[in-house]
Amino acid sequence: MDIGYIQYYEIKSEEAEEVGLAIHPGELVYGMDQFIGEASYWNRGIGTKLLEFMIRYLTRECGVDRIIMDPQEWNQRAIHVYEKVGFRKVKLLSNHEWHEGTYRDCWLMEFAVQKE
Repeated sequence: MDIGYIQYYEIKSEEAEEVGLAIHPGELVYGMDQFIGEASYWNRGIGTKLLEFMIRYLTRECGVDRIIMDPQEWNQRAIHVYEKVGFRKVKLLSNHEWHEGTYRDCWLMEFAVQKE
């Protein structure tokens, strides 16, 4: 049974500019979207494990420098999990996403890879 989804994609300079994010020459930035849609699977640590796995994959296998996402500002449950795995709030994006008949504010959040 499917309980949610996750996807990732490269962020190009023009997409980054739309939200005021600078991508430096040679830097690889990916975006990521995910959710667990089945409420009976919430609060089990699945989201944390999913994010940790995807961060590991994107950093080790794809060589990304940063991962970004833009959760809706009201979704504190998701934002808490994102912060727990190392994302940080960068910028509030006012009226950023059309959802259920109205524009919603979103947080631009970022995971910056620590280079050794």
